[in-house]
Amino acid sequence: MNRILLTVSALVKDNLRNRFVIFWIIIFPIIITLLFGLVFGGFSSYFHVTVAVEGDYGLAKYLNTTEIFQGLTNVSLKYADEHDYIYVKVNGSSFTIYTSKQNQEFVPVLESVIDQYYQKVNNTRDFTVLQISGYTYYYYLISGIIGIISLSNGILSTIGVSASYFRDRIIERLATSPLKSYEWVISLIIYVIIITLISTAAVIILGILFGFIPIIGIEFLGFLVISTLLFGGLGAIIYGLTPKDKIFLSEIVANVLVFPLMFLSNAFFPPNVYPPIVRIFVEYQPLSVIITIIRDLIVYGVSPNPILVSIVFFFTVLFLYAGGRLLKLREID
Repeated sequence: MNRILLTVSALVKDNLRNRFVIFWIIIFPIIITLLFGLVFGGFSSYFHVTVAVEGDYGLAKYLNTTEIFQGLTNVSLKYADEHDYIYVKVNGSSFTIYTSKQNQEFVPVLESVIDQYYQKVNNTRDFTVLQISGYTYYYYLISGIIGIISLSNGILSTIGVSASYFRDRIIERLATSPLKSYEWVISLIIYVIIITLISTAAVIILGILFGFIPIIGIEFLGFLVISTLLFGGLGAIIYGLTPKDKIFLSEIVANVLVFPLMFLSNAFFPPNVYPPIVRIFVEYQPLSVIITIIRDLIVYGVSPNPILVSIVFFFTVLFLYAGGRLLKLREID
């Protein structure tokens, strides 16, 4: 245990003195948050505002012909609330519109569209508007950024530290020390978790300035650690499978993997705004699954889908085991 603590301390001190590392674990997520927050925070980021309709399938179908609304049916009010949809309950000529604070600006337009749809009916329409949540785009964005942090720190930091220590021959020196391979792996894992917590804290503090009030509990912190371990294990596998005479390839592969996953995810926008050809991938790729669970825990305060959690946990164990075997300091330990 002493050797692990000393190694973790050395990793933290060594890397947090590096300006490049500081940029990636603190400055980069803050810049991304500010960029998307300032550009899209003043209005709905949803290029098509999703409207769940109860009581009139025809109205939902009509909404799909507009340029701004996307109509859905067979959606519960709870589901609509959790996904920041506008919910319309139709009862004859009475319409109850449930909306979040973020989407309130679209209600007058929606009322006008509903009037157009029912214009053939010669009666008045009564609208009741209820705000069901105070969620804004910042809630959506910051919970997505936290998922990105687990991805980038997990993969890029694991590979970055391992590759730089190999190039600087630090790995050779560690191999001649009493440090066991499993102690090195555990130390690296703890380091990655520490920087993930630092990055997350920085983004949450920034989010509070935008009015984001997170629900932080043991479940959220535990899952944040698990998701970081998942991507950290994947990073270890990539590094371990890379020929050591071409170690730079591991960093190239990491970047080629991380950035498409980052921008083709539900981190910044919901899947329905993407082209149909990539929509399924965006919704169910690993980072999006992680973000969905994080969002359930930190924003909505609901229990995530147990099947998704089980899948994430399974692959975390699998990747950690495989990655740990590939991160050996020496051939025989």
